[in-house]
Amino acid sequence: MQLKIYVPRTIEIPTEYLPALAKRALDSLGDGGADAQATRGHLVRQAVMDGLLRELDVLRLDETTVDLFCDPQGEAPLEIDNRSLSMNELIDSLSAPKAPTATKRPEAVDRLRGKEERIIPIRRAA
Repeated sequence: MQLKIYVPRTIEIPTEYLPALAKRALDSLGDGGADAQATRGHLVRQAVMDGLLRELDVLRLDETTVDLFCDPQGEAPLEIDNRSLSMNELIDSLSAPKAPTATKRPEAVDRLRGKEERIIPIRRAA
């Protein structure tokens, strides 16, 4: 008797590959992919198809199918701030340029340099 089992396993996909994986996963979904909810499974199956996870090659059924699920009860949508993302929204969020975290307001910089206010040294009493 043959039984198919799914064993929990942790994998790692480098962050820099995620935008390209999401784009190719969207392309593989066809016309209905734009409205599809993004899941971890989309990204992992595409990573297996692209050869990034060679240890999971045994799960490939043919050139376009991977027998792999990330969530035992069904694919759970990816969320940001408790909001499910579509595949297009996922690609947009992964491709968005990072804003600098330590930006200073120009007037604060000028004030620190002494351009806005005239700094007068305090004289010491004798």
